[in-house]
Amino acid sequence: MTEAIAAGQPVRQGRGGMLVRAMLAQNVGTGCAFGGLGISVLAMQERYHASLGTATMGLSLTVLSMTALGPMMAGLISRYGLRSVMTSGVAMSLLGYLALAFAPTMALALAACALLIGPGSALFAALPPAVLASGWYPHDRGKVMGIAYLPLLVTFLPLLGVDIIQRHGLTAFYLSIVAIHLLLLPLMLGVADPPEELLDEQETVASPTGSAKVVILGSMLFWVIVVGDGILNGTAIAGSAHMLPVIKEYGVSLETGAMLLSSSGVASIIGSLVAGYACDRVGSATTLALSAMGFALAWTLIAITGWLPVLTVASFLIGFCGASVFPPISALVVRIFGIDALPKVLGLLGVMTLPFTFIMSAAAGWLHDLWGNYEPAFATLIATCLLAAAAFFGISRHLARMGAAEPDVCGGYLSPADPG
Repeated sequence: MTEAIAAGQPVRQGRGGMLVRAMLAQNVGTGCAFGGLGISVLAMQERYHASLGTATMGLSLTVLSMTALGPMMAGLISRYGLRSVMTSGVAMSLLGYLALAFAPTMALALAACALLIGPGSALFAALPPAVLASGWYPHDRGKVMGIAYLPLLVTFLPLLGVDIIQRHGLTAFYLSIVAIHLLLLPLMLGVADPPEELLDEQETVASPTGSAKVVILGSMLFWVIVVGDGILNGTAIAGSAHMLPVIKEYGVSLETGAMLLSSSGVASIIGSLVAGYACDRVGSATTLALSAMGFALAWTLIAITGWLPVLTVASFLIGFCGASVFPPISALVVRIFGIDALPKVLGLLGVMTLPFTFIMSAAAGWLHDLWGNYEPAFATLIATCLLAAAAFFGISRHLARMGAAEPDVCGGYLSPADPG
């Protein structure tokens, strides 16, 4: 007994450091992508004399390549280990921001986003922090996932980033992000895979089989979830990319706009915590429908007026609702397809929603370029959010008629790619 306890003591003592590494990796990867690329849209547009639609494609391409690599992550981690995968990801993302700092053309800047920043972020900031945190805490997954995926950096980066851009320029801002990656790199070299004694305590999840995928893809409910989830995630990304251009058109200063983005980051922390409670109270599908209604209300407020208090409320709603998507999506998937199918369905959702996450932000910019204002983009975003709300309200009514029980998993899953 004493020997067993002594043998396990180093394992228990070292796992706190792994949780800290998971949290820092997630914050650097997603915070720099959504916070950094989001606030640099206007500066990129000015540097390259590009259209707004083209300038916003940097974030869209980053999300596209980050999500596209998702289905390969489990195999890469299994083959090379968490340390190698996460360290390689930080190095790749670092090189991407370095290339972005000195890219002479818009095409090369977009290539850096698509080929380096997005894939690099996927390798160290999307799924790997979840594997690292939950692997070292097999009996406290809900709690540690909540800690690992708290969106902290995206709350502060807009304020600091806008100040750096205005004082020292876009190159200095991207080099600051490079410096953040350099500070993270030694910590990733200290990442350790969960030991065998902890792995034995975890449930083994089967790999998706061809027949299982066919059953999932043949479900009408799955495709309704794809449309709704894609719209909500695409809307959240559009909010990150277009908030500063929108407030600039209303004559609000960029410093104030950075504060609005920071308030959106704070709201995302609150939203991620409230989502689990809402799932338990009203159900996962209804929670998603309410998030869609919140998005629609936010864009309606932005479309109506540029009054700062109203813009503040709208920014808060976008952050809050954006963080309230993934937890109930996880619970809804479990309710419909079962807990064993969760990895399969989430992997398929990541791929099938790519058109929404890639196109919606860029399309909003293209509509602005075509019409000379944001009114058509606002109308499109509001309409699609109402469509998503109708889809999830419909699923909620269908499940109520079927009498399916709501699983208690909302608090255990937080999104690895949440823009805040």
